[in-house]
Amino acid sequence: MKIRQISTFLCLSFGTLLSLSPSVKAATFQSNFTTALTGADASKGDILLNSITQNGITFSNFNFVTSASILENDAYTGGNTGAASTDKGDKANSPFLTQEDLKAGNASDGAKVAAFLGNNNLNNIIDTEDTGKFKINLKFGSNISQDNTGLDNLFFWERGKNSKLKIQALDANNTVIGTAITLDSATFGDAGFQIDTMEIGGNQQVGSWGVKLQQLGVTSLSGIQLTAEASFNGPDFKLLARSSQISPEKVPEPSTTASLGLLAVIAAQTLRKKATFMV
Repeated sequence: MKIRQISTFLCLSFGTLLSLSPSVKAATFQSNFTTALTGADASKGDILLNSITQNGITFSNFNFVTSASILENDAYTGGNTGAASTDKGDKANSPFLTQEDLKAGNASDGAKVAAFLGNNNLNNIIDTEDTGKFKINLKFGSNISQDNTGLDNLFFWERGKNSKLKIQALDANNTVIGTAITLDSATFGDAGFQIDTMEIGGNQQVGSWGVKLQQLGVTSLSGIQLTAEASFNGPDFKLLARSSQISPEKVPEPSTTASLGLLAVIAAQTLRKKATFMV
């Protein structure tokens, strides 16, 4: 085997190993959080997100919602009517009192939506009635751009893992761009905690899921438009974005490292045999 052929073999094998390595497109992630309360009250108190781990990379460069415009929201007339409302854990802190009757076009109500979403307390959420319909535009603190980290750009949590939510990118002028996609929280991974909020009578499991800009058909966005339809079973959610960053270094998977080491040994032995033959 010629040295040139060995090099080609190594390159092809390395490429094959990379293609067989764990995918960087996985939408699941690990929420690293701290609970303010313990025991049975843990699900009722503050649950503060410290960082997220995905694909072996831990980061905390969060990009929070800073403004919200309620375009549509079913009217609240008492009981289980209406659609989107602010909600929190029974014993959790919150930026405002929770409110059922959020009105479309009301800037003050939009600011409350932004406040409940725009922090790292995973027990501050937007609750939606089962057949409620809404459309809300959200803007982030800064523009989000596609990068080469292999990480998701948008991160969602949904209480109950039993609802859907449609999302679409917004540009700086609040114009929808790209492609709308519908998230189904029944397919979400487990977030590792439960919450018990004022809108429900006990603990519910929380699911989590990440979305890349490519899935929305864009390379950058300033915000997202959220839509719930009557058939979506009332999504109860929290979300944030990741600020764009330079690709961090990642330690290779142990299986990949071992395989590359084996290839190096094979190549060395082949070269040694070639040298002996030539002598």
